[in-house]
Amino acid sequence: MILFVRHGETDSNLNGIIQGRLDSPLNQKGLEQAEITAEKLKDTKIDIIYTSPLKRALKTSEEINKYHNAEVIIEERLQEQDAGTATGRKYSEATEEEIEDFTNNPHKYNAESFQDLYNRNVDFFKEIENSTKNILLLSHSGVWKMLFRYVRHLSLDDKVEEIKNCEVKILKQ
Repeated sequence: MILFVRHGETDSNLNGIIQGRLDSPLNQKGLEQAEITAEKLKDTKIDIIYTSPLKRALKTSEEINKYHNAEVIIEERLQEQDAGTATGRKYSEATEEEIEDFTNNPHKYNAESFQDLYNRNVDFFKEIENSTKNILLLSHSGVWKMLFRYVRHLSLDDKVEEIKNCEVKILKQ
């Protein structure tokens, strides 16, 4: 089984800031969310936790692992999409034209494209998808969207369900 958990809330999430690789820590609500999720998962067998190296994911994984003592592996490929020069901007300040331009020309903003993010995430997932271990992936909403597309055989243009902070989703039974 492969589970996916998005990190707990950060002040940047709360304030609508594009985080990308910004290394934001969890805020108080995020810590509480991580504790609640840890409690929910305490009776779920978890052998390995793969986590993004960003603080918000690492701290969430630490909270969940308090009940498991699982091997924790920091996996660079589970980092959020690099948003380049858009990092730190408020979503609300971006115009429709800027959003479209960013989506179509991410390298113009020194950002990672959706295709690059997808390739990076799927490259990692293919290494673990046939494991007999119970795995928890601790990462970000952008990574969730790419892995969900992969396991459901969807294209990058297909809309996918969102994942809330500290929500638990099953990627593979």
